[in-house]
Amino acid sequence: MISAVILAAGRAERMGEPKLFLPLGEKPVLQWVLESALDSDLDEVICVTRELSSARRQINLTDDRLFWLLNYAADRGQSTSVIAGLWAANAASEGVMFLCGDQPLVRPELINALIEKFEDSSAWIVAPSFHGEARNPILFRRKLFPELLQLTGDRGGRPLLDKHKRKTTLVEWPDELPFLDIDVPEDYERLKRLA
Repeated sequence: MISAVILAAGRAERMGEPKLFLPLGEKPVLQWVLESALDSDLDEVICVTRELSSARRQINLTDDRLFWLLNYAADRGQSTSVIAGLWAANAASEGVMFLCGDQPLVRPELINALIEKFEDSSAWIVAPSFHGEARNPILFRRKLFPELLQLTGDRGGRPLLDKHKRKTTLVEWPDELPFLDIDVPEDYERLKRLA
């Protein structure tokens, strides 16, 4: 069993407004990520947010595999969402994949490629790479959950890639689109042209 945690509780300070609910095509940015996760081979999808009422009002999705989780500690940084999502994941999960709520062009094909590599290897960490550089989403084996639960501040699990380089497998991806995120208004304008 593979779980996903979608990190959707950031403050979006550089954007100046809640970027995950901005319209992209016919739906909010976050819904694109959720739909790709639900269209993949993931067994459960946990979306960690700071605005549960807004999410439920603006995201038009129902699926038995989708769970919403409110992070009351979101102001203490991304690590709190990682930890909350890990605690919420099914106890039978062999691995948890962390996806960013502001990467709307991530596709089920990429998610499935990571899952396939994870299941066919003994790697502790599986991540995509573009031109040799590791990107998100990142899939962590259960063995690393205790280390993820020790994270603090405004960081996710990326430092574990360096720490466990020999146990990390990268899946080279041919294009950059799935890795484009929204940090500033210019990013949003670019994604509107691509979506």
